[in-house]
Amino acid sequence: MSNSVDQKDKSVNYARQTLSIFWSHIKIKPARFILVMVLIPLSALMFSTAVPYFLSQAISGIANQAINVSNYLLLAALAGAIGGLFNYFGFTLIIKHEADMYKSLVDSAATILLQKDASFFSNQKIGALTGKYIEFINSYIKIQDVLIIKTLSFVIAMGTGIYIIAQSSTLLGILLLVFTVFILVEIRITMKIRTPYRNERKEIRANIFGEVADSLSNSLVVKTFAKESRELRHINEHTKKHHKLYIKDISIVMKEGTIRNIITVVFQIIVIGLSITLVKDGKIELGAAIFALTYLQRVAAQIFTLGDIVNGYDSAFLEAAPITKMLLEANQVNDKKNAPKLRIEKGSIQFENTHFKYEDGKLAIDNLNLHIKSGEKIGIVGQSGAGKTTITKLLLRFNDLNSGSIMIDNQSISEVTQTSLRGSIAYVPQEPLLFHRSLAENIGYSRDNFTIEEVIEAAKKAHAHEFIDELPNKYETIVGERGVKLSGGQRQRVAIARAILKDAPILVLDEATSALDSESEKLIQDALGKLMKNRTSIVIAHRLSTIQKMDRIIVLDKGKITEEGSHKELLLKNGTYAKLWAHQSGGFLED
Repeated sequence: MSNSVDQKDKSVNYARQTLSIFWSHIKIKPARFILVMVLIPLSALMFSTAVPYFLSQAISGIANQAINVSNYLLLAALAGAIGGLFNYFGFTLIIKHEADMYKSLVDSAATILLQKDASFFSNQKIGALTGKYIEFINSYIKIQDVLIIKTLSFVIAMGTGIYIIAQSSTLLGILLLVFTVFILVEIRITMKIRTPYRNERKEIRANIFGEVADSLSNSLVVKTFAKESRELRHINEHTKKHHKLYIKDISIVMKEGTIRNIITVVFQIIVIGLSITLVKDGKIELGAAIFALTYLQRVAAQIFTLGDIVNGYDSAFLEAAPITKMLLEANQVNDKKNAPKLRIEKGSIQFENTHFKYEDGKLAIDNLNLHIKSGEKIGIVGQSGAGKTTITKLLLRFNDLNSGSIMIDNQSISEVTQTSLRGSIAYVPQEPLLFHRSLAENIGYSRDNFTIEEVIEAAKKAHAHEFIDELPNKYETIVGERGVKLSGGQRQRVAIARAILKDAPILVLDEATSALDSESEKLIQDALGKLMKNRTSIVIAHRLSTIQKMDRIIVLDKGKITEEGSHKELLLKNGTYAKLWAHQSGGFLED
C-alpha cells in the first residue's frame, strides 16, 4: 500500500515539476501567452455563446409582436461572424506561440542532457533516451493544446452553460452541475484503473525504441552473424507485451466511453422530460426551454471531451516524466561556484594519492602517485582491467576521485571548469567516434572556428589526406553513422587529425594506433612524434612498439604502479614489462 502511495506522490511531483519546466519557457512572453491562451479564446467563446441566446430571443419574438425578430437574427449572425474571426486570429497566434516555445524547450532540454555526466550516457540506451526526449517535447505541445483548445473551452462553456440554463430553471442548472461532477469522478476512477497499464506500456515502448536503435546501430554485426531473425525476436517479445497491454488498456477506455454515453443519453432524456413538464406547468417559457435544450446539446458535447481532457493531461505528464526526472537530477561531477578556468603555462600533471572505485564497488585506481613533467611523454601499459583507460577518464574528469587529487600546473582539476579542462586536452580514444557528418566537420570539430586549409593540413599530418583525396566528394564526404563508411584505420586517422587540429597543450592517446596496419602505423608514428613534441603526452598502448620511445613507461596492475622507467631500463629489470615484451605477438601485448 505504501509503495502505491509513494508512486502516486512521485507522479504528482513530476506533474508539478513538468508544469514548472514548461512554465519557465512560457513566461518568457507572458503577455502573448495570456492573449492567445485566455483573452482571445474567451472572447471567441463569448460571441459563440451569444448566438443561441439571440436565436432563442428571436423564437420568443414570434409569439411576442413587440420584439423585432429580424434584429435578433442579425445579432446572432454578427456574433457568429465575430466569434469566427476571433478563432482565426487566435489560432494564428497560437501557432506562432507554440513554434517559439517548442524551439526554446528543445534547445533547453538538449543543453541539459548534453551536459550530463559521461556515466549517465553509459547507463542509457540511446534509442530509448531519444524516444523519451521526443515524447517529452511532444508532451509540451499536447499539454498546451489540451489547455487552450479543450480545458479552457470546457471550463468557459460549462460555466456559462450552467449559469445560463440556471437562469431559465434553477432545477435544470443544479442537475447539470451534479451530472458534470458525477462524470468527472467516473473518469478519474477509470484513469486510476488504467495507470498501471499505461506505466508499463510507457516502459515497454522505451524498450522497443532502445532495442530497435541498438540493432540498427550494430547492423554490421547483425549481418555478419546473420542474426536478423534473432534481433526481430527480441523486438517482437516487447511488441507482444505492448500489444496485450494495449488491448487491456483500450478495452477499459471503450467500456468507460460506453458507460459515459449511456449516462449522458439518460441525463438528456431526463432534462427534456423535465423541460416539457416545466413548460406545461407554465414555469418557463417555450423560448427559454428551447434555448436551454439547445445549450444542453453544447454542454453534452463538452462532456464527451472531458474524457479526452483528463486523458490528455495524464498521457502528457506520463510521457514527460522520464525526461523531467533526468532534467532535475543533479550531475555527480559539477563545477564549483565561480570556478576559474584552467590556465596552462607548462602542462605538468600530478596524481597524488589518487583513489577511485566505480559505482559497483570495483576498485580501479589504488593510491596512485604519478608526476608527469611538462613536455614529458609517458607510456602506460598493463593487462586489461589494470586501470589504464580509467586514468584518462579521471584526468578528463569524467568521474570524480574518491580521495586524493589530480593537479595540472598546480591547479586541482576539481577546482577549475570542466570546459576549460577538457579544452586543454586533445584526446584520441581507443574507439574513434565520428558524427554522421562530413569529413571536414569531423576533423574540424575540435575547433570552434576552422578553415578548410587548416583541416587539410591536419589531415596531411595524420596521413588521412591520401585516402580522403581519393573520395569522390573528398572532404565533403559524409562518413555515415559513427563513421561506418570508413575502415577502422581510416576512422582512427581522422580522429588523430582532429587532435592535431585542436593543438592542445596536453595529449592523451588511448590505443590510438590499435586499428592501424603496419604500414599505416609507420606513416603515423612520425606524425605523432611531431604532435607530441613540446607537449605533455600520455600514451596507452597494447602495441608496445608504439611506446618504446617514450621518455618513461609506467606498468599498471590493479590500479597500482608496479614498474616505471624507460624502455631499456625496464628490459634490464627483467620484470613484468620485460615479460610482456617477450610475449608480444606481432607487436601487440597478449592478454
